[in-house]
Amino acid sequence: GSNDELSENEEDLEEKSESEGSDYSPTKKKKKKLKEKKEKKAKRKKRDEDEDDNDDGCLKEPKSSGQLMAEWGLDDVDYLFSEEDYHTLTNYKAFSQFLRPLIAKKNPKIPMSKMMTVLGAKWREFSANNPFKGSSAAAAAAAVAAAVETVTIAPPLAISPQQVPQPLPIRKAKTKEGKGPGVRKKNKGAKDSKKKGRGKRVAGLKFRFGGGISKRKKGSSSEEDEREESDLDNASIHSSSVRSECSAALGKKSKRRRKKRRIDDGDGYETDHQDYCEVCQQGGEIILCDTCPRAYHLVCLDPELEKAPEGKWSCPHCEKEGIQWEPKDDDEEEEEGGCEEEEDDHMEFCRVCKDGGELLCCDACPSSYHLHCLNPPLPEIPNGEWLCPRCTCPPLKGKVQRILHWRWTEPPAPFMVGLPGPEVEPGMPPPKPLEGIPEREFFVKWAGLSYWHCSWVKELQLELYHTVMYRNYQRKNDMDEPPPFDYGSGDEDSKSEKRKNKDPLYAKMEERFYRYGIKPEWMMVHRILNHSFDKKGDVHYLIKWKDLPYDQCTWEIDDIDIPYYDNLKQAYWGHRELMLGEDARVPKRLVKKGKKLKDDKQEKPPDTPIVDPTVKFDKQPWYIDATGGTLHPYQLEGLNWLRFSWAQGTDTILADEMGLGKTVQTIVFLYSLYKEGHSKGPYLVSAPLSTIINWEREFEMWAPDFYVVTYTGDKESRSVIRENEFSFEDNAIRGGKKVFRMKKEVQVKFHVLLTSYELITIDQAILGSIEWACLVVDEAHRLKNNQSKFFRVLNSYKIDYKLLLTGTPLQNNLEELFHLLNFLTPERFNNLEGFLEEFADISKEDQIKKLHDLLGPHMLRRLKADVFKNMPAKTELIVRVELSQMQKKYYKFILTRNFEALNSKGGGNQVSLLNIMMDLKKCCNHPYLFPVAAVEAPVLPNGSYDGSSLVKSSGKLMLLQKMLKKLRDEGHRVLIFSQMTKMLDLLEDFLEYEGYKYERIDGGITGGLRQEAIDRFNAPGAQQFCFLLSTRAGGLGINLATADTVIIYDSDWNPHNDIQ
Repeated sequence: GSNDELSENEEDLEEKSESEGSDYSPTKKKKKKLKEKKEKKAKRKKRDEDEDDNDDGCLKEPKSSGQLMAEWGLDDVDYLFSEEDYHTLTNYKAFSQFLRPLIAKKNPKIPMSKMMTVLGAKWREFSANNPFKGSSAAAAAAAVAAAVETVTIAPPLAISPQQVPQPLPIRKAKTKEGKGPGVRKKNKGAKDSKKKGRGKRVAGLKFRFGGGISKRKKGSSSEEDEREESDLDNASIHSSSVRSECSAALGKKSKRRRKKRRIDDGDGYETDHQDYCEVCQQGGEIILCDTCPRAYHLVCLDPELEKAPEGKWSCPHCEKEGIQWEPKDDDEEEEEGGCEEEEDDHMEFCRVCKDGGELLCCDACPSSYHLHCLNPPLPEIPNGEWLCPRCTCPPLKGKVQRILHWRWTEPPAPFMVGLPGPEVEPGMPPPKPLEGIPEREFFVKWAGLSYWHCSWVKELQLELYHTVMYRNYQRKNDMDEPPPFDYGSGDEDSKSEKRKNKDPLYAKMEERFYRYGIKPEWMMVHRILNHSFDKKGDVHYLIKWKDLPYDQCTWEIDDIDIPYYDNLKQAYWGHRELMLGEDARVPKRLVKKGKKLKDDKQEKPPDTPIVDPTVKFDKQPWYIDATGGTLHPYQLEGLNWLRFSWAQGTDTILADEMGLGKTVQTIVFLYSLYKEGHSKGPYLVSAPLSTIINWEREFEMWAPDFYVVTYTGDKESRSVIRENEFSFEDNAIRGGKKVFRMKKEVQVKFHVLLTSYELITIDQAILGSIEWACLVVDEAHRLKNNQSKFFRVLNSYKIDYKLLLTGTPLQNNLEELFHLLNFLTPERFNNLEGFLEEFADISKEDQIKKLHDLLGPHMLRRLKADVFKNMPAKTELIVRVELSQMQKKYYKFILTRNFEALNSKGGGNQVSLLNIMMDLKKCCNHPYLFPVAAVEAPVLPNGSYDGSSLVKSSGKLMLLQKMLKKLRDEGHRVLIFSQMTKMLDLLEDFLEYEGYKYERIDGGITGGLRQEAIDRFNAPGAQQFCFLLSTRAGGLGINLATADTVIIYDSDWNPHNDIQ
């Protein structure tokens, strides 16, 4: 056949082999870039083949040495080779070393390139004329000629029998023989060594039959010649399909193969390099340059090389020109990669049981499984492509925020085993289906969605998409038995069982949500903060949920089924209309047909005052009656005094004794200013964090028309508040966690802002940019130092009126009282030294009267004894207690400064005795407060101290044990105060030992948890007998009116702290 037919058939063969390869390999798309490169290469290859075929017809004889020298004007060397020379000069190196000096002698200025060319021609002639090597040289020439002739004459149909179309067999899923987890390290080592081997690359060597007669080994037999000839035949015939066969064998492997160079012309390689030495123009074993197409013999280089160099190698010409090697793209390297043996990167063991054996391999990832370890098990290897459970696992609908619960599910439906074959006896029963095993599923809360959207997800989904969260949950929880229902279910809560029987909706919610640890309050709307419209025109509302911080706010659609949702939507639009006017009323399209929203919008406050604030109220005003609450006469008197002071522009201190309702009087005063048209706000209330929840409740009770915003929480929560609760305008404040000022003349959204002392200073930028109608500071003795940051920052705020609340205005000295007055009216009270000199001897009656006259306009203070005439007198009883034996021992150690006896040998907390009075106080409270006594004390298996030893070690605790027993029998309820939280820990162990139920508040228990503990204690019929409090944390604005006995376990140095 002709050359054209041959090339066409070669292309057909390549297409055929590629298509077969794709049937047996996983169908993974190749890069477009790679495909384009292959097409270009194939075209270039075909063009080169055509040129080679054209050249084969007119092969040019190489010029003889004589012709070359005559052409270049050089003097030829006439030397007659003897028989001995033919025996001695058996290789090119020896021949070159012998003849080069002779040529150089006659032609001293001959260039090196011409010298090498002439030497090559001389060596060719010398080899051809060698009488002892003639037969092998002739054989080599004949072999080359035969190879060329075979390629040219071979019939096209004889190339490959695979061209006949045959039906493709059904592909089975990929399997392998696994070795188990024991071989993991071994395999890793093998891979590593393979990588090491790859890293150290030797420059490319190749054997090549050039145009002339190449060198041969001595004594090569005719068998070797025939074998060589047949190898050449095979190489020339099959070289065109090497690439396609390799692609079929390799399948879908993502790992990079080791780079191999291939030449397309007959020996299985493909390269652009020349197939002869650049110096001698001869073939043979040549080394290829990595930066140009030149090739060289090792002996033809100057200096000569003993072996091929490692790594990338550049020839002398490239080094002279300064050409450097540059790495190729991964695509090109992959394209040029040889068809090495396929590497299997699948796991050598089952992913489920971690054992070896016959494994089913996934076509998309390295996972391997036993058929029986799948759920449900597979009866046989599936046909076609197979993807493992991990690859077919559906993605989660969002990011999981927390895992609430887990449970077992029903096993998946089994795979039916196929019908029995003809060899099975007819009486045999059909094979049983392979049944699966139960799986876990998890009840999760989604990030950015409310608790209404909690749902169940599969264990595999959680393991794949939230690995760290899943593993942490596994470590902390028992994964064999599901956790018990922890809210509103079981025998513990009989009330919830009764409610479930009465209320079907509650029963449904309990079954769906509450039993999995979701509190009912978390699913109740506290307030709607904002709204937005989507592309379809549907409205979405931003909802703040009860008992959850602002960063848990979520967007909900308009028609979600939530209790009281419609009423709260009406309240939202009503408040917008109240603050912004008619323009902000609810859009008509949101009022659904047949579902008119309840019209209970707030009454707008009058624009001008309707009541004179200087006129006294004889009875409480109508807007207080509307709340359902009743003020005590002294509280109404306080309200009148505050209104009168406001009218006179006199800043005030309300200094009533603890428990007389300063909070209620303050709220009613602010509400009266609003309802009578004197001021629309905004009002700033700064209070201790522990009392803010109580302030919220009192505002809800006594001022229902106020829009109160509690500005507390972390950075995320405060950012949400600033963006949605400070103003109706979206761009009134720049968003983000960083605090910025509010734009001027922007309508403020709230009436009252509740915040803590700390945030007054931290978020000064935003709070200082608002003009406040009134400032209220609860527990105002925080302002007793004019050097504190709180004092200085609050002084810089723009405030029209100041009201300070404190139960103990004079704690230590007159200087503190002066600072309070200086904060109120700095223009009047600005000379501290003069004030202190004037009242230096405060014990004198005339000076006390003078101080009263000075404070009269600014301060109102009433005592319980003055207000409640029928109230029994407070009795204070100091009980002296003997020290126990252990306490006496440690008391002696402290007095004698015995450090060794007080400190435990293990280190840790060491006693320094810098403050001996404090250590003696600790000793009187309980000796277990010292490290060595705590280590030596007997401990129960649960980690708490043994109760009898605990009581016997302290005289105070022995007396307390007797007192509590008697108080319990008489139906009293007790508050126990201590200054030391470690003492509260010991008291907890004591109450557990005695079997008393209790609550506890200290500095570590914050807002929400603190208020919950107070509510549980104050609830009607509460079982809690004792309440443990730390003196500092429990002494600020906490309402525990259901207790009637207070035990101060250790007195404070300052009696005001105990009184507070």
